[in-house]
Amino acid sequence: MMPGKKVSEKTIRRLSHYARCLRRARADGIPIVTSKHLSERCGISSAAVRKDLAVFGEFGKQGSGYGVSDLLENIERILGTCAPPAVIVIGAGNIGSALLESGLAGTGGYSYLAIFDNDPDVIGKTIAGVTVQPVDELREVISEHGDVIAILAVPPGEGQNAVNNLVSTGCISILSFTLEPLDIPDGVVLRYVEVSTELDILTHSMKCRDLL
Repeated sequence: MMPGKKVSEKTIRRLSHYARCLRRARADGIPIVTSKHLSERCGISSAAVRKDLAVFGEFGKQGSGYGVSDLLENIERILGTCAPPAVIVIGAGNIGSALLESGLAGTGGYSYLAIFDNDPDVIGKTIAGVTVQPVDELREVISEHGDVIAILAVPPGEGQNAVNNLVSTGCISILSFTLEPLDIPDGVVLRYVEVSTELDILTHSMKCRDLL
């Protein structure tokens, strides 16, 4: 299967997980991994690992394993993250600030291009080396840099206005920490960070464990 062809979201999630595990393996100086090794690092069955990778071609040799750097490069090409888009953050409050300070985006090769807010007391401050800019400068930044992924970290009730501003600039990829329903036009991809859903999943697995 050629890079760029649409695959299921579950497969994309697993591939992203493999990529993170491979980056750690590379950092640990491990040159070769087997499906069993990758399975143990990622917490995914060996059969699932082999099946996922087989969909996209032959990346290793039977009994020899996978070259860490080569496999990571192939997965990044499939995901389109060899040269990932820059990330901007809308909202410099607690969540927005924590995102920049944590450096989490950098673990996947992403970088924070800018952070925006409409609070005069916050504009001009520097968070993890990034200066908070007024929302009025959003269009100029996106026009200059092209495709970006926007993270919404605004207070409740401000999400729709923020989305409208982003869409008007041509931004089509949005990740929202605001759980209020947001209206988007066709062609815009909006995803929510749903902590409660993840907690439900963990609660269910705890209950299943108790039944064993």
